[in-house]
Parts: sequence; C-alpha cells; structure tokens
Amino acid sequence: MTTAALACSRSDRMIAQSLLAGLLTVVGIGGAVAQSPAPAPAATTQRPPFAISGWRYERRADTHLFRCEQPQCGAGSKVSYRFYTGGNQMTLDQFRDSQNQVIKALEQRTPGQRITLLGVDGDKGSSVPRMYKARRLTVTPGGASEYQVNGLMLGAQGSASLISSARDEKASNDNYAKFAAAVKLVLAPKTR
Repeated sequence: MTTAALACSRSDRMIAQSLLAGLLTVVGIGGAVAQSPAPAPAATTQRPPFAISGWRYERRADTHLFRCEQPQCGAGSKVSYRFYTGGNQMTLDQFRDSQNQVIKALEQRTPGQRITLLGVDGDKGSSVPRMYKARRLTVTPGGASEYQVNGLMLGAQGSASLISSARDEKASNDNYAKFAAAVKLVLAPKTR
C-alpha cells in the first residue's frame, strides 16, 4: 500500500472514530472513545457558525448542540453538528460499517437497548461534495423510542457530521434537513 493510501486510510479511521466519540458524547453517555481530529477554524469560535430560529444553543467542546424550543420541531428534539478539516476519503461502504460500529457500541453501553438501522443512503464515488446519511430507531430498555438521522457531509473546504434526534421520525428527518442545508452552505467553496 502506498504512503498516500495509508495516510487516507488512517485519516478516514480517525474521522469514523471521531464520529463515534461525538455521537456518544452528544447522546450523553460518556467521554471520548477516540481522539478527535482538530476541528476546522469555524468550529473554534464562541458562537456557532450558524443557528436556526427556535432552537436553544449549547456548546460542548467542538460540538454545536441545539435543543428544540418550539412545537414545530418536536418537544425534546436535538440537533448537533461538528466540523472537521478537509481531505476525508471515506466511502459509502466505510460509512455504513462505521454506523454498525456505532450501533454495537451504543447497545453495549446500555444493556437492553435495541437499535435498528433503518437505512443508509449516500453518494457513491470519491468526488466532493458528497453526503452520507443513516437513519436509526432506538428503543430503550423502558420502551421509549427515538428516531435519529446521522449524516456525514464531505466537501473540499472541510467535512461535518450532523445528528438529529426526535421522538417522531418525521420531526427527526425535517430537523435534519433544515440544519443540513445550513451545514452545506458553511462547507461550500467561497466565491467572489
């Protein structure tokens, strides 16, 4: 394997591990599982690169977390995003594998919790921009359900992970779509 291929492979693993660590932290089940790559400069400011009206903002290390404060987005809904440096070469198959690892880790952390992968969608190939999205249903040991959309957006300027969770599948999908549009704008190449 060439040095460049090893570097890309190592970078992709770091991003996948960072996504897992971010997910575990955002859902509130603990500290980092893996080292995160340095966030892109936009993620180091005190204010988020963007916000959506009706959502309360919280900063958690390099994660921007928003909690719904209006009936339209669903009580208890959360959306979070993180930015990473560019150059991620992760494929759709690697993303799918990382989602299966996330599910295993989450189920191990909470005995009796069941997580079903409802679907994985994404762009094939390695050109940018491209986007991957996984939809999951989590049922807690107590029987509570939560729908989650977990996405990875890859652009020339950087990458971002985006997670939306809600009790209702439609709310989770709708909230994801609102924030994904804004994340895409942040990752878009700057034009003059």
